[in-house]
Parts: sequence; C-alpha cells; structure tokens
Amino acid sequence: MLTRSFSVYSKTAFICLSFVFLISCNKEQGEDVFVPYQWETATPASVGMSKQLLDSAFIVASGKEYIDALLVIKDGKIIREEYYNGFTQDHPHNVMSVSKSLLSAIAGVALQKGYIEGLDSKMLDYFPDYIYDGMDPRKQDITIRHLLNMRMGIEGEASENYSVYMDLYNSENWIKETIEYPLIYDPGERMRYNTFITHILSGVITKATGMSTHEFAFNNLFKPMGIDIDFWEQDPQGIYFGGNSMHITPREMATFGYLYLNDGMLNGKQIIPRDWVLFSRSPSTDLAHPNEWGSMKNYNYAYLWWLGQFNHYDCFMAIGYGGQFIFVFPVPDLIVVSTAENNIPPETTTEQEWAVHELLTKYILPSLNGIENSF
Repeated sequence: MLTRSFSVYSKTAFICLSFVFLISCNKEQGEDVFVPYQWETATPASVGMSKQLLDSAFIVASGKEYIDALLVIKDGKIIREEYYNGFTQDHPHNVMSVSKSLLSAIAGVALQKGYIEGLDSKMLDYFPDYIYDGMDPRKQDITIRHLLNMRMGIEGEASENYSVYMDLYNSENWIKETIEYPLIYDPGERMRYNTFITHILSGVITKATGMSTHEFAFNNLFKPMGIDIDFWEQDPQGIYFGGNSMHITPREMATFGYLYLNDGMLNGKQIIPRDWVLFSRSPSTDLAHPNEWGSMKNYNYAYLWWLGQFNHYDCFMAIGYGGQFIFVFPVPDLIVVSTAENNIPPETTTEQEWAVHELLTKYILPSLNGIENSF
C-alpha cells in the first residue's frame, strides 16, 4: 500500500550527468554558497552498539545490488556509512517521496512566517483561475490541511492503480489536472496517498511567497540546515515537483532527520518551529492496530511523514519509492538512512523497501544492545 512513484530519469544518466548538467542547470540563479552541516563520527563501541551486528547489516546491504547507500547515526554521530554502485558521500541521490517530508517542513516555515494564513486556508484561493463551471462544490472545501494529510478526496496511487500517477505526470498542467480530477471521497474523509496532492502544496507555497519553492526552501530552511538541493524536477509551468524528485546526499537526508529528532533545532538554532515539528509528526489517521507492512508494525500517517514501530521501537520516517528512507527513532536517539535504485517498475519497489526493513530489524536495532553475537 505504500508504493512510491518513480522518476523518468535512469540511474545511469543521473550518475553521468549529475555534476555536469543537473547541478549547473537547475540551481536557482543568485544562490549563496551554503556551509554543509558537519557530522562527527564515532565507533559502535563508544555508543554501546555491536560492531559485529552492524558489520552484518552492511555486508547484507552490499549484496543487494539495488542499495546505493546505508548510514547509521547514533547520539548525533555517524557510526557507519557505506556507498555502493558508484555513489559516494558527496553524490546526490533522487530521494523520491522523501521529498514529501521535506515539503512538510517547507510548508511549516511558510506558515510560521505568515505567507500561508493557516491550515484551514482554502486550496482554491490560490488557484482561482482553475475554478470552472460545473466544478464539484466539495472542491471548495479542500484546505491546506487536506494537502498535508493526503485527504483531498481524489484517488490514490498504488502498484495496482499506478495509471493515476502517470496520467497526471503526463498532463500539460499537473496542478490544474489534479484539481479537476474527480473526487471519490469528501475532502477530509479518507487518506489516499497521491503525489500530486503535494504538488499542489508546492504551487501554494510558490503563489503565497512570491518565490519558487526551491528558492524559498533554500533561503529559509536548507541553507540554515547546511544542506542543498542539487536538482529538483519542475512541472511544465515551472513549479518545483512538490513531494518528489529532490536530489540530495544521504548525509543531507540524515541532517534533516536529525533536525526533526531535535524538534527543529540544529547547531543551537531553532530552524523549524518546535510546534510544527511536533504537529507534523503526529497522527492524522487512526488506522486499526495491530497492522503491518513488511517489518513495520502499527503504522499510521502523519503530515507527510509516516509513523510506525520496528522491534517495538517507535519511529517516524520519510519514505521514498524503491528504498529511500529516513528512519528516526527518538528513543534510543538513532537515525538510519538508505538510498536505492528507483528506476524500477511498481511491482519491484515493495521487495526493495522490505529488504531495507530487514536490515533494521535483524541487524541494526539488535546491535543497540551491544552484545557481540557469533554467526
């Protein structure tokens, strides 16, 4: 049920062109040079983790030819990181729907700064030109809150219904086409995961701030965090793809996770309002428990974040198609990041994502007890 949308870019093209074309052509003009967040490193023993079990996690990861990176951060320090398939520490990766959690933070800053009046502001107030004769009157009720919790009322995207994604992606105007898409539920009634709901949110941020989502995010969130967006796809109207196709490094993914682990504070500075961080990682669904998806148990959806448990540890996470993950465990202060091949068919993504889950549950989380087991 958690199938993610995939990019039209092939990994081969991305690896070859990332430093030559993507970075040089997609950066906003006039951006200041940013200072990357500086990570400290530590040994597993120094934070009470089993080196042997961690080694096993990375050995297994290296045998999965689709995994591109794996990082383990404990107590704010990188304990272990490895890169595969030509990727390196400084090589940006398409993080797919992890972008949605990043967009949640961007929206929170826009709200805090007063560019967006409130969560109950109406979506169509930002797109009056897209109101049409015979429009379903329920669309007048769609709010910013509905965009953030995937309750707009339109059909979701899933491996068995992936044509929804492709129809909207191949349209001439993604936002207009999504607004015109038929409602199957009343707004707010039921969560249905659809990437183009969050693309509307990117359009709202662009309209509200008078800046592109890229420029606003860089100046007000990413630059203070010490991370950068190396490439970000745009729609035919030039709106940055809300909820998909950001390219950042795994260490930058970890920085974002660490910011949220620390309630929006980094390097002694409150970058995102604490209230927004707490709100955005609180449940917006009330799914029946127990439930499971792979090794994830008792899951719910928040506000462009996922919630769940692994090995009985509570976790909030950003999830991207094919195995892009930021797992954040407030207790015991653990972050795990992965990137993986994303140029794959929908029926393959679950296999890859569940394989990353197994790295967590079989090796990384058990390593927290510090016991060196033999195999």
